[in-house]
Amino acid sequence: MTYQVEPLGDHPLTGFASGNAQLDEWLQRHARTATGHGTRTYVLVNVDHLVVGYFALAPHLLSRAQAPKRLSRGAPEQIPAILLAKLALDSSVHNQGLGAELLVAALDVIVVAGRRVGGRLVVVDAIDDAARSFYQHHDFQPLPGQPHRLVMKLSTAARALGMAWP
Repeated sequence: MTYQVEPLGDHPLTGFASGNAQLDEWLQRHARTATGHGTRTYVLVNVDHLVVGYFALAPHLLSRAQAPKRLSRGAPEQIPAILLAKLALDSSVHNQGLGAELLVAALDVIVVAGRRVGGRLVVVDAIDDAARSFYQHHDFQPLPGQPHRLVMKLSTAARALGMAWP
């Protein structure tokens, strides 16, 4: 089946069910409002234009003191970053490899934005241990003392996508 990623518009969201009530509720009740507050939501739609996944991005700052030393050398006190705030798939498409594809799509948007406006890191807060394992499998590194907050250098993401940095 063919899927497409696009910015959240007037897509119907009530049928989205990832299996995580918190992620479902955020998409259905808060995603559109969050856009006015600086968060951008992108949806993964199938050929019938039904939402089967989504991710949300927001500008972010990470304190140099929170970052691993290897990522914070030479960085300002507040390291500019992009927060991968949400990422979820509808349960109807679980176990098809679409999670990795959705993450790649999110990183593509993040790297393009980072090349235009700057930034050094991608930050994600894993909602649970399974999500943490997923992100670690895709080269995100947990912050010291915060196993569910993970980071990746934008340059690492760009290299993985075959994109130039900066």
